[in-house]
Amino acid sequence: MTLESDIEAVREHAADTQALYREVCALMFFRYGETPTANRLYQLVRKGSMSAPAKALRDFWVEVREKTRVDVGRPDLPPEVAKAAGELAANLWRLSSDAATAALDVFRQDAQSDIAAARRQAQDMEAQRNDAVLKADQAASSAAALGQQISGLEARLVELQTANDMLSRQLAVSKDEISAGAAALADARRDFAAELAKLRQSHDLNEQRLAATEKRALLEIESERAAASRARKELQAANERIASLETEHRSERDALRDGLATAKAELAAAKSRYAAIDAQLAEKDALLVERIASTDLLRQRLETMSRRLETARTEPAAGRPARRSRAKAEPQARGSVRFSGGPFVKRPPGDKR
Repeated sequence: MTLESDIEAVREHAADTQALYREVCALMFFRYGETPTANRLYQLVRKGSMSAPAKALRDFWVEVREKTRVDVGRPDLPPEVAKAAGELAANLWRLSSDAATAALDVFRQDAQSDIAAARRQAQDMEAQRNDAVLKADQAASSAAALGQQISGLEARLVELQTANDMLSRQLAVSKDEISAGAAALADARRDFAAELAKLRQSHDLNEQRLAATEKRALLEIESERAAASRARKELQAANERIASLETEHRSERDALRDGLATAKAELAAAKSRYAAIDAQLAEKDALLVERIASTDLLRQRLETMSRRLETARTEPAAGRPARRSRAKAEPQARGSVRFSGGPFVKRPPGDKR
């Protein structure tokens, strides 16, 4: 028989879904030696939702653990392995013993019932024989028939005794099978212990690799944070210097314009001072050109720093927090000051723009 045919037989007498799934779990684990899973159960039964086999599987393992607690007295085994081996050994022994005992009880009951019936019939025949002896003259033919019936009952009794001997031999064979199962269990326990040791070693290596990876990621994050903080401070200092230069430039420009207006007014009154004022304006223009050149140099440094920040922001940042990206974007937005870059044009003395 196959697992599918056994499941179809179980369907006929298991109306409840949970009971059906538990029966299938018992068939897979005890009869076919397969470890039941929720997906495998659902593929075989195809009844109810996906939660039904999962719940039945949990109930099955709880019931198995509760009914098969046996202590395996081996100090060299881990507690989990000893517990599992004990449960498996107890389950095998219980199943084999129950099967043999049930079969023996059935045969004993049948034999006892046949023997009791035969004894009752023998007693009846004996009474009839006694009556026949008393009435030998009247029932000679009946006495012969009763003798034949007694012989048949004795033969039946011999057959029952033979069946009892056969059951005894079957019980001895079952004990031998249990011993072989215990030996196979010992081999499986050794294989399981070796596999468990390998899994523990692999788990320890994976934990060490994970710790090293996490440490490297934290170091990279701290390095990126420090670089971003330095770039943010440099950008802020550059913005402050540019703002200071712009304010100074405006004040000097306004002062030059005021001085030029005053010079124009004085020119109408005293043209003799024109040369001095023109020289003063030339000096101021030269100073202004130098300040503009300094401003252009600062602007170039600011653009270089902005490009560096933009490059750092666009790099692959799978392990960086999103908060650091926003922190980079804010100084870059604050530092977006741009100059036209055009040369300073000296206005004529009469231009008041």
